[in-house]
Amino acid sequence: MDRRTFLQLAAAAPRASFPGVYDVRTFGATGAGRTLDTHAIQKAIDAASSAGGGVVYFPPGKYLSGTLVLKSRVKLHLEAGAALCGSTNIADYNPRHLIYAKNVEDVVLEGQGTIDGQGDAFFDKDMKPLARPSPLIEIWDSRNIRILDLTIRNTPGWGIHPKNCDGVKIRGITLLNNLRAINSDGIDPDSCRNVIISDCHIEAGDDCIVLKTTSRGGAAGPTENVVVTNCVLVSAASALKLGTESHGDFRHCLFSNCVIRDSRTGIALFAKDGGLMEGVRFSNIVMTTQRKWGQGVEWPIVLDIEKRTAESRLSRIRDVSFSDITIHTQGRVLAAGMPESAIERLSFRNVHMRVTGYEKVEGVRKPRGGRVSAPAVNDYGSTPAALIFAHIRGLSVENLDLDWPDGPAEKRHAIFGDRLDGASFARIRAAASSAGMPAVHIIDSKNVKHEQGSYKEP
Repeated sequence: MDRRTFLQLAAAAPRASFPGVYDVRTFGATGAGRTLDTHAIQKAIDAASSAGGGVVYFPPGKYLSGTLVLKSRVKLHLEAGAALCGSTNIADYNPRHLIYAKNVEDVVLEGQGTIDGQGDAFFDKDMKPLARPSPLIEIWDSRNIRILDLTIRNTPGWGIHPKNCDGVKIRGITLLNNLRAINSDGIDPDSCRNVIISDCHIEAGDDCIVLKTTSRGGAAGPTENVVVTNCVLVSAASALKLGTESHGDFRHCLFSNCVIRDSRTGIALFAKDGGLMEGVRFSNIVMTTQRKWGQGVEWPIVLDIEKRTAESRLSRIRDVSFSDITIHTQGRVLAAGMPESAIERLSFRNVHMRVTGYEKVEGVRKPRGGRVSAPAVNDYGSTPAALIFAHIRGLSVENLDLDWPDGPAEKRHAIFGDRLDGASFARIRAAASSAGMPAVHIIDSKNVKHEQGSYKEP
């Protein structure tokens, strides 16, 4: 039965069941938002599952619920005007998620309705988290997952967390969280493969879209074959990120056609736990940055390798490219490997960077992206340059335009490089921020090539 057919039938007989469609009100849900409908909704899910699959239909109403366990070949369809609202009582969650599934296949969450995590109820008056259901939507060890068109609001912690899944498609959702809610990520694919995220609008108090390879439940598998495209993102932390949890590898990941607004960090790769990040491309991205909650500094792009603990395996980053990127920021771009693990084959092409103001950089430490107990190494956080590159083998910067703000200037190089092995700079239309400084300042490096006349002086 196609979507139009079951919607027509549901509209004609909203309180009746018919083959393939299981109206939650038929199973006792009130939709009044005052008492829990958990049991009734779960009965509808179980009935659809027992029949070999079907559509669990939510007509307009407010459905208050604790944990729902999703089953294979079941589709939850929230009609326009329907809101599935998470209970504000943590005791109603077992496990601590609103929607939970494990070892399922062919499941769908869809519709023009809303899933509301009521996340503010799980923070105190100072926005410190209480015991909370997180992630709101948790799906493990599953195949063919679809989340389409829904509006998701106020998740108490992470929003959507597919873990060890194959075939994840998230399209057309709007996910809006409290920008001051810590850990309120948007979408966190974790050791997943064949993932497509497209046409989404996400505003998150933490990372918007972050690929992970956590060690939860045993050894971490790779996150691979990922496409993220056509999204609008606002983040108090990082809009697009790989890591920090990087126990497994990341490979074959494409990010394109995205607008990033008012985010502390636009793009970040944090490799800390021994995994390899390779074959990653970012293209056609426009971003503006701002300080997180009015504090600290801005980092439009960060690539960093370091050990999380002294015992952590050494990570690697290689074959990463940025092309056709526009950046408006007061911050700086930072890409730094380690002496024992240089970033390999990193390229920036067709980048326009407009510096909109001068941050104070003295004493600034590099971003570390989370809980790290090992002492900081390769910390170039206070370097006075718009773009900072260190411990890189095979760096290419081509067709860079850099504009400084008008008025009194702080002393900044356009590009700073340290411990580079094999670097090329071509068509660099950039000056230092003030007279008497070189636009490109490279130290302790070898095999560095500058195209003749490729950059300008003030």
